[in-house]
Amino acid sequence: MKKNTLKIFCLTLLLMVLGTGTVYANESFPHKCEDGENETELVQPRSRYLGSAISEITNKGNGVLHIYADFTSFNAVPWAQITINLERTKSDSGSWSKVKTYTYTFRQEDEPDGILSYGSADFDVSGFATNYYYRLTCEHKVKTPSGSYETKTTRTDGVLLTPYPDFRSLAKPN
Repeated sequence: MKKNTLKIFCLTLLLMVLGTGTVYANESFPHKCEDGENETELVQPRSRYLGSAISEITNKGNGVLHIYADFTSFNAVPWAQITINLERTKSDSGSWSKVKTYTYTFRQEDEPDGILSYGSADFDVSGFATNYYYRLTCEHKVKTPSGSYETKTTRTDGVLLTPYPDFRSLAKPN
């Protein structure tokens, strides 16, 4: 019995050692797509213009929400837009409904140096019902110099809007 168990263990160990190997990843980008009839255009592994998109929502207390959203592009673009949808629900796991939409448009000609590669929206809102969870769903869109659009969508977690001061505002500064 011991000999059979020892043989099985040794055989399993041998198979594990022989089964390991080195795997090499293929780094050839971009990839060609085939649709069965002919090869189509090249697929880029990432965006060529819209580099990053961020959205944040914070409960400042006393019925005030702080909203922040931005985008950064790899290259200059002539036009960009951030559409911020403020949504709410009674419980953190319930269905969300749109409360308000804020739209910020950025144009190349409005920039001091004439180069548009970054834009942000940073503001506080109040007057909304407290004891609800609020979140943001944002669409960050840029228009490329060729006239096409690149879009990223971000969504935050829900934050409870409170009618009383936020505990962080009560802390003494160091």
